[in-house]
Amino acid sequence: MKTLELGSETLAFVGCYLMVMIGLGLLGRARSREASLADFYLGGSSFGVVVLFLTFFATQYSGNTLLGFAGRAYQRGASYIVSVTFMILAITILVAYAPRLYRLSRRFGYITPADFVFHRFRSHGLRVLTVLLLSWGLANYILEQLVAMGRGVEAMAGGKLTAVIVALCRKVGLSSMVAEVAPGELDFMGGVLILVLVMLVYESLGGMRAVAWTDVIQGGLLFAGCGCILYILLGTEGGLAAATETISRATPEKLRLPDAAGLRSWVSTLVLLSFGVAFYPHAIQRVFAARDQAVLRRSLGLMAFMPLVTTLLAFLLGYIGSARFPGLGQSESDKITVLVLTGMGDSLFIKWLVIVVLTAVLAAIMSTADSALLSVASMFTKDIYKAYLRPDATPAQCLRVGKRFGWFLMCLLVLSAYASLKTQSSIWLLIKLKLEFMVQISPAFLLGLFWRGLRPRAALAGMIAGTAVTLVIWAGSILGAWTTRSPLGFSAGVWGLTLNYAFCVIGSASARLTQTETDAPHLPPAADGPAAG
Repeated sequence: MKTLELGSETLAFVGCYLMVMIGLGLLGRARSREASLADFYLGGSSFGVVVLFLTFFATQYSGNTLLGFAGRAYQRGASYIVSVTFMILAITILVAYAPRLYRLSRRFGYITPADFVFHRFRSHGLRVLTVLLLSWGLANYILEQLVAMGRGVEAMAGGKLTAVIVALCRKVGLSSMVAEVAPGELDFMGGVLILVLVMLVYESLGGMRAVAWTDVIQGGLLFAGCGCILYILLGTEGGLAAATETISRATPEKLRLPDAAGLRSWVSTLVLLSFGVAFYPHAIQRVFAARDQAVLRRSLGLMAFMPLVTTLLAFLLGYIGSARFPGLGQSESDKITVLVLTGMGDSLFIKWLVIVVLTAVLAAIMSTADSALLSVASMFTKDIYKAYLRPDATPAQCLRVGKRFGWFLMCLLVLSAYASLKTQSSIWLLIKLKLEFMVQISPAFLLGLFWRGLRPRAALAGMIAGTAVTLVIWAGSILGAWTTRSPLGFSAGVWGLTLNYAFCVIGSASARLTQTETDAPHLPPAADGPAAG
């Protein structure tokens, strides 16, 4: 199979795209209405259907989908088509709770997910633990995107970025610093640093407004990229039929139905993805950013079809890639998307088609990373700094602290991305590490929104118990106390989530039997919002 030689043209095209992103950041800053947390972190809650849908779309589908899910499909084979079901259920849960949460946000001015938690339960401990769990999940989420950035650039640049970096280092007398670094590592880290810097610049300039506007471009690119991917996959080298025939001869186990252990793994992953992805903090904040409820409903209605556009294509990339590039290891399979696309022939048309698709992949990665970073900065600023460290801080001071925190966190995560390069961590491992803990917030939101009987102490106890069980199982596996992070085939986070819900239900039911006037919970009414106070 001939492989396309990418490099100079790709880097030039990506460079033009990055300049457009910075320009949108400047435009977002010029259109800012006021120096307030609501304007910076929610874009003034002014997004219409097109902007809201595309920012939802570009944020929810990222390097996880186009690289991580494709890599997982490469390893698992035909049975991983179930991943489409995972994402459909996640969107279903989001559609179910979002309108109710939106009404509460408009009535009480929520900016972060923890605003709802504190308003609903009046528990400082529950608010802080929610912020910690969500920040841990978002930090890992951003790290996933950085690893995906590096893997994508490493496969796309073809050593050309390395040549640029080495030439620049020689000019400034720093050639000795890169002499011992492998070329692939220079492509990986060079790509990460450039993309991160651009992302930090436009996000710091325009906040959520700039992020959403860049998401419009990135979402449009992703749509175009998905169309190109479908054409490339099904229109070249025999498409799906030829891939299935090759797999049946070389690796027939990838066509078998899952056994009992495989079915338990399906259920475990289904729970993690559906209850984790549905409560991404940046998705919740996009609910808050809708102009009105009709806009929100139309945008979410469009989102319901997107798993068929993106997750299904990611599966096809991994599945067809396993026939065309057999024998890849765990971390190498994260590059299967790029390998499949660059192995499609050497005509000029195909080459530029691939460049557009690969730029769309980077756009999807950046659109998720910038949203996650903005979300974690908003929670630190409003729910920690403003709430506990400096209650008298002005909005301008809070915004400065939030931006500095974002830059500091990103520096730490770039170093972590380099460490993951050294340890050959797969994107799927980072996905699990994020979701195992992030799902522990779902009872506070789902039960808190729809069940008046959920008590603050029960919700806090459940979140603590679920997190503790998950942490113990992970820590024991890392320390060698046991060999699995999935007892009986179910992930640590699923065991923790089960205990979490049990504590919430049983604890709240017990509290009802002994309730006094002083420990009555702060409950929202059934229809439009919580009781004031």
